[in-house]
Amino acid sequence: MLWLPFALFSAIVLASRRVYEKNLTNAFGNFSIGFIIQAFSLLPTLALFLFLPLPDNILTLPWKFWWPLLIIWFILYPIQTYFLYRALREGELSETTPIMALLPVFNIVSSYLIIGELPTFLGSIGIISVVFGTYLLLKNPRYTTSNKYSKGVIYMIIATACIAIGSTLDKVSISVSTPVFYSFMNTLGAAIIFLFLVYAYKQNEGLEKIRNMFLLFSLLGIFQALAFTSSMFAFSYGPTSYVLAVRSGSFLMASAMGIFFFKEVLSPQKIISYVLFVVGIVLITVG
Repeated sequence: MLWLPFALFSAIVLASRRVYEKNLTNAFGNFSIGFIIQAFSLLPTLALFLFLPLPDNILTLPWKFWWPLLIIWFILYPIQTYFLYRALREGELSETTPIMALLPVFNIVSSYLIIGELPTFLGSIGIISVVFGTYLLLKNPRYTTSNKYSKGVIYMIIATACIAIGSTLDKVSISVSTPVFYSFMNTLGAAIIFLFLVYAYKQNEGLEKIRNMFLLFSLLGIFQALAFTSSMFAFSYGPTSYVLAVRSGSFLMASAMGIFFFKEVLSPQKIISYVLFVVGIVLITVG
């Protein structure tokens, strides 16, 4: 159970970050936010080298370390970041963040295909519970007949699928490296890719606002470095789906923050969805 405290810490930080990220979507483009958070977490992650183990020879890491990173950098991160921040911008926090409960569901599929992990009977029931809870949020009665599905929820489903696949790939790379070194390389590559996308999509005007929010971004970078490295340690110690089940539980805190800070409505439909998500996550974890 060494993985549990690392997963819990990552979940708490993730929930808190979502509130700030939702506010940032009003002032920055999707890729601008991605670049800023990754760039500001580089130095804190590098500082962790002083305290945590590194690979014996970082210059001779095998291809098994690099190919997952290439997929994450060039495919998953751009898609994930675009849809994650669109979801936060266009949907309610209490409506979109619960979709993170799908993390272990999507991960079970990717883990089976990539590293051969299979769900148990209880885990399968948990999957059904989470999927039904997602459907309730997706088919919200507040939307019109012509637009009866929540775009924010749809965008978050896409982002969550990318995170789940990426988490399986994270574990592959960590198996031939160390969590902190992998975290740094992952972050470095992501920052470079996002910087390119910022200019490619003409979102560089937002970068001029960094100076006015330097302290906030510095704090976000520190917590991002600690949370991401913690989640990588959790992956190295425990089953990927279990770690993601705990991390996905952060939606409860994020949803509560959305209701409290943004005055979002806690409808009966949301409550039923939350219950189904919690039951599903518990069954997946126990199973």
